[in-house]
Amino acid sequence: MNILMVAAEYAPLAKVGGLADAVAGLAGALARRGHDVRVVLPCYDAQAAGAAGFRARPGAALPVRVGQRYHVVRLLEKPRPGRGPRMILVDEPVVFGGGVYPQGAGPALSLARASLLAQAALLLPGLLDWPVDIVHAHDAQAALAPVYRRQWFGGQGLPGAAGTVLTIHNLAHQEVHAAGAVHELGLAPELAAYPGLLEFHGSVNLMKAGILAADRVNTVSPTYAHETVADPAFGCGLEGVLAGRGADYGGILNGADYEAWNPRTDRALPAPFSAASPGGREACRAALRAELGLELADDRPLCGFVGRLAAQKGLDLALPLLERLAGDGFGFALLGTGDAALEAQAAAAAAALPGRVAFVRGFDDALARRIYAGCDMFLMPSVFEPCGLGQMYALRYGAPPVVRSTGGLADTVIDADRPDGDGFVFNDARPDALLAALRRAGSLWADRTAWGALQARGMRRVFDWDRAAAGYEDVYGAAARAAGGDDDAGR
Repeated sequence: MNILMVAAEYAPLAKVGGLADAVAGLAGALARRGHDVRVVLPCYDAQAAGAAGFRARPGAALPVRVGQRYHVVRLLEKPRPGRGPRMILVDEPVVFGGGVYPQGAGPALSLARASLLAQAALLLPGLLDWPVDIVHAHDAQAALAPVYRRQWFGGQGLPGAAGTVLTIHNLAHQEVHAAGAVHELGLAPELAAYPGLLEFHGSVNLMKAGILAADRVNTVSPTYAHETVADPAFGCGLEGVLAGRGADYGGILNGADYEAWNPRTDRALPAPFSAASPGGREACRAALRAELGLELADDRPLCGFVGRLAAQKGLDLALPLLERLAGDGFGFALLGTGDAALEAQAAAAAAALPGRVAFVRGFDDALARRIYAGCDMFLMPSVFEPCGLGQMYALRYGAPPVVRSTGGLADTVIDADRPDGDGFVFNDARPDALLAALRRAGSLWADRTAWGALQARGMRRVFDWDRAAAGYEDVYGAAARAAGGDDDAGR
C-alpha cells in the first residue's frame, strides 16, 4: 500500500515525547513489510534539516492559503534510506520556526500550523503523481487532514483511494479554538455550529472533527480505547463522539524499538547484559548509585522514574511516600522535567533525603538508559496512560515496573502474583495503593531467586512494531474500502 503519514513529531528529527517514537516505529515497521510509506512533518529548523541531508525538492514551492494569507511552502527531502520510510518536510519558517511546541505560542500559530501541515500533505499525492491508499493522521495537530480530505478532496480530488485513519495518541490534547477559527481554516461556518464536524460547546475542536471525518479511528492500546468510551474522566468530553463511531474505533498497542533499546548493545551502559546473561546488570546498578550519589545498602531496592513531571504521570502519588520509603531503606533515582510545582517537590525531597533520593531536572537520554538498567524497579503510577513506552523499556532492561492498572500499562504489565507476572500492578490512584504495591515489590526483592525469575520473564516479553503494523494493515484495508464506497459500515 501507499501510505501517507502526517504528524507533528518523528524521531529522532523532531522529538518531544512518545509520539515521535511511535510514528517512527510504525512507519519503519510498515516499510519493512513492503509498503511505500511517506511521512509529512513540519520543518522546525531548516539549518538542522540541511545538516541532516534534506534538500529542497526542485519546483515544489506550493502556495497554501491559511485564513486571508498565502504561505509559500517549500518541500524538503533526502535520499530514501533503502526501503525505509521517505520523509518530506514542510518548510515555512514563519509558521513552523521556533521548535516543535514553541514557548508562548498563541492559538493563532497553533491553528495555522495544523491547517498548513494538513493542506500541504494532501497536495503531495497529486504533486508526486503518487496514488495514495491511506492518509494516516496522528493526533490533534494532524487531525485536519481527514477533515480536508472529506470536505475538499472528495470524489477524484486525490489520486488513489485515500482512505483516512486518525490515531489518537493522547486524547487530553485536542486543539480547541474559538468558534471564529473556522474562517481561518477555510471551512464553511456551519461546520462550527451544532451539529457540525468542528462544533464543541461553542468552540472549534480539531480532534473531534478528525474523529468524525476519518474513515477509521484508533488509539494506542485496547484498554485506553475502552476507557475513553466508558469513562468521562478518560474521554475528555469526547467519549460520546468516540462511542458513536462504534466498531470503527478501537485500540492497537504501540510497540518498542528493540534495536534502539537493547541492554546487550546499549553504549550508554557501563556493562552489557541480557535475559540469558544478566551478570552485567549488577555493574550497571553500582555505577548508577555512584553516579547519583546514592548511599544504598546492597540488600535494599532502588526505584527509578523517567518521564514528564505532570499530573498524568502520577508522580504526585509517589512524592509524599519518599520519606517513609527511604526510612524503610528504599532509594530513588528521578529524572524528568515539567510542572514547576512537581519539580520543586522532587528537588526538595532530594535535598531533604541526600543519599536516598536523587533528582535530575531535565532530560538526558543516556542517563535515562542507565536508570532503566540500574534501578531495581521502575515507577510508572500514571493516572492515565494511552500506551506508555517506559514500562516496555523497563521490562527489557530488567527493572520490573510498578504501574497503575490503566491504558497501555494494563495491557503490558502482569502482576507478580500471577505465575507469569513481570511487575506490580495497583488499581486506585491513591498514594496508599502505590505504597502497598511498592512494599509488595520490596518483599519479593528480598527473595533473590524469585526476583531473578521475575526479571527474566519481563526481559523476554516482546512488544514489537511488526505486530502493531499487522493490526494497522487491517485498519488501513477497512479505511480504503470505506473511502471507495465498498464498506457498508464506512462513510
